[in-house]
Amino acid sequence: MNIESFEKLWVDYQPDRKDAQEFWNKRAPSFNKRIRRKTADEHRQRLMEHLARKAALDHNSAVLDIGCGPGAQSLEMAPLVGRVEGFDLAPNMIDLAKANAVEDNCPNASFRVLDWQAADIDSMGWRRQFDLVLASRTPAINNRATLEKMIAASSRACCMITHVEMRHSVRDQLKSLLDWDEQKARIARSFFCAFNMLFLMGFYPEVEYFDRAWESETTFEDAELMHLNYFTSMMTISDSLKAEMRKKLASLCRDGIIQERVESKLAVMFWKI
Repeated sequence: MNIESFEKLWVDYQPDRKDAQEFWNKRAPSFNKRIRRKTADEHRQRLMEHLARKAALDHNSAVLDIGCGPGAQSLEMAPLVGRVEGFDLAPNMIDLAKANAVEDNCPNASFRVLDWQAADIDSMGWRRQFDLVLASRTPAINNRATLEKMIAASSRACCMITHVEMRHSVRDQLKSLLDWDEQKARIARSFFCAFNMLFLMGFYPEVEYFDRAWESETTFEDAELMHLNYFTSMMTISDSLKAEMRKKLASLCRDGIIQERVESKLAVMFWKI
């Protein structure tokens, strides 16, 4: 297969993200609450320290965080480097990132609303301006053009972090109601096509895998938003099937709360420029 084959595969298997900004604006408060937990912070801190060592970052270094959400990775990286710039498509995420930066006393971390697909890194003065360009669990890197733009913004190294496998106590029960294609779901994650395209571009991406597991409590409304959005972005679902999915979620709900357990295999792909 050549690079164009993986480029086409990546596009063909992409989820539908036309409502991504609205979705992440709605999810921002609950998402921020979950990622600000102490156990999540400890894992993220170790991972950011590991990446800083791999990229040989110091207090003169600059980091770009693509699809930063409420700033979790940016704010763990900020004490290790000179400056961090983060951006996200969803304004509510950026409002939370700015508030978190104040709370964590990270004046060297700045955040803005930006769509990476449309971003002009030359007019922004971002070409080869960052020692590390990071894209962690974000749909912003979703094709060859966004991957190449990521590379172009870096002067030293890039890193993509993504879930390559997830076992979700709630989502897996909903899959049983659908004609679900697990292979398609795996390919749709950016890792598979990005790794092969990078190799064919002449890079040598290093991959490390980490196993993660966590439990959380989710309101019925947030679970409905999260899970129905995931499945409808991947396939066409009839109104009757959506009703069945809501019924299943309701059966798992106790006093307005759904208990969830997630087991994930996280891939950290790092490459030098």
